[in-house]
Amino acid sequence: MNYNHLILDIKLEKIIKIEQVNNICKKIANILNLTILKEKEHIFNNGWFTIFFLLAESHISVHYRIEDNYLALDIYSCRNIKNYENKTIEMLNNLWIKDIKITKLLRSI
Repeated sequence: MNYNHLILDIKLEKIIKIEQVNNICKKIANILNLTILKEKEHIFNNGWFTIFFLLAESHISVHYRIEDNYLALDIYSCRNIKNYENKTIEMLNNLWIKDIKITKLLRSI
């Protein structure tokens, strides 16, 4: 059995708000048919933020640094999802991506 693990390092053109990223993560979970069990977010004093979604299938985590407009997105699932990287990037196009590094791992034992 293979497990999907998608790691995205994203440089954005514009500053974003936590609500935008939260909404997009929920849409990503929906389009990938992942079940959100819990979500937690935290905004730091310097404007950085973290969002974490506990999924029935594993997790989605996001970390954002405001000073360099850097967004790290990590999606890990115990299900083998077809075209999950393309569907995820489609959803992210609303965030004004300047540059993106994609790391896609198929994990198995």
